Amino acid sequence: MLGRPEWFTYRSAGWGIAPRTWQGWVYVAVFLGLLAVILLLPVPEGLKNKLAGAVAGLLILDAIIIWIQLGRHHDERERMHQLIIERNCSLAAVFSIAAVIGYQTCRSLRAGSHGFPFDPLLFVVLGAMVATKFISTLYVRRRM
Repeated sequence: MLGRPEWFTYRSAGWGIAPRTWQGWVYVAVFLGLLAVILLLPVPEGLKNKLAGAVAGLLILDAIIIWIQLGRHHDERERMHQLIIERNCSLAAVFSIAAVIGYQTCRSLRAGSHGFPFDPLLFVVLGAMVATKFISTLYVRRRM
């Protein structure tokens, strides 16, 4: 791991991490600078893409590792706030998907069309969410 979790915090908009100290900002600037230098190098396009992909992949992998470790570097109140935010996002996603299913079903019934009234992949998404919640609940209960 190149960055340190104490340099970052949870993003307030979207998912992921955001710099919270000057070291975090330097970390981001170094990676962006390195990507810029690679893209400006006078080398074949294929090599340039491979180098940029490797650097971007390293940054993404490091960010994921930092994100996983953030909980250990924040106080209890910050962790609780993040849990509430994540729960609310999950509920909004479930209600939004259910609303889309309901809307598409009503629209299909009004039009008198036959066949599946909505995109069946919406059930796949809801199923993945239910499975994730179930597995996470089992994991947490066994750890307690």
